[in-house]
Amino acid sequence: MLKERLIRYSDLMPCKAAFIDAKTPGSHLKDNYSIIGGGVSESTHQKVNLSEKHGFCIGAGGQPPRVKNSPHSHFTAEVFIVYSSHWRFYWNNDEKSEIILHPGDIISLPTNMFRGFENVGDEYGMIFSVLGHDDAGGGVVWLPRVIEEAKDYGLILLENGKLVDTTIGEKIPEGSKAIAPLTESDLNKFDQYTVEDMKQHVGFVGTYKASNFKGFPNKTPETLRWIDVLGPKDSNDHKFSVKQGDPNGDGFNVFGLQSDATGTTGKYKRNEVEVLFIHRGQFEIFCSHNGEEITETLNDGDIFTFPKGSVRNITAKTYGFAYLVVGEDYPKAPQLVS
Repeated sequence: MLKERLIRYSDLMPCKAAFIDAKTPGSHLKDNYSIIGGGVSESTHQKVNLSEKHGFCIGAGGQPPRVKNSPHSHFTAEVFIVYSSHWRFYWNNDEKSEIILHPGDIISLPTNMFRGFENVGDEYGMIFSVLGHDDAGGGVVWLPRVIEEAKDYGLILLENGKLVDTTIGEKIPEGSKAIAPLTESDLNKFDQYTVEDMKQHVGFVGTYKASNFKGFPNKTPETLRWIDVLGPKDSNDHKFSVKQGDPNGDGFNVFGLQSDATGTTGKYKRNEVEVLFIHRGQFEIFCSHNGEEITETLNDGDIFTFPKGSVRNITAKTYGFAYLVVGEDYPKAPQLVS
């Protein structure tokens, strides 16, 4: 049902113990959200708003000021959109390389690189994430110190990527083993990036230019602008790339929709799944699929996922900015519907 594809910001369901550092001081006040798809939570207690496979996963993290997410690495692209507060993203193995991002900014973190992040603002902050593929590449790789610190608080990560919390009576299942920390030789195989390198993987919301791609549906180009944010390396229209080391791609692209006032895309459809995330402003969506129709108004933080092949229309009701995550590595141009 189309109604189930609407996820209000107020409907997000946090997990307090999603990862191995959930009880380590400095990281113990985190909230983790799995919104679309299975995500990479290591906890069996993680709830998901919409478990339908999209070819990518969408989640979020919420943290009070000065709370960190410990250094880790992924096997597919990890993209963050800052929703609220101000965030320090740091990478490599020493936390010395960093960049500060603000609401609306986006960062694409390469594979085979350790990264972490911290809320450095003065309020509780939220960041939304997009992870490539349905299984997000097989989970999370942690620095050895993160695994060792977690043991002091009763948390053990298994080889299958699942978390055991001994403080609530959980035990390592028969036939399972705790994951072995990476060796020094293993750590030397991870890539190192300078700050200048990583600036190529950051998009700042106030600097975007309208897309040169003429295939976007738009009935009011004077007030509504499409933005190429993140996509394939060989596309000159995109701001930067998510194709970082996976020869098969990561299964998604990111676009933006910026409104100066009221405006509408007009009706269109596409063969790929398309997820609309409202960063700021008010947008009305129309969707028609398999004989069912829905019209809803979305506000800050709300999400709607359009099914493949559905007819849709997006109307800006106010000044605002929305991100769209579109499935496939090379999505086709949308098809206008009269």
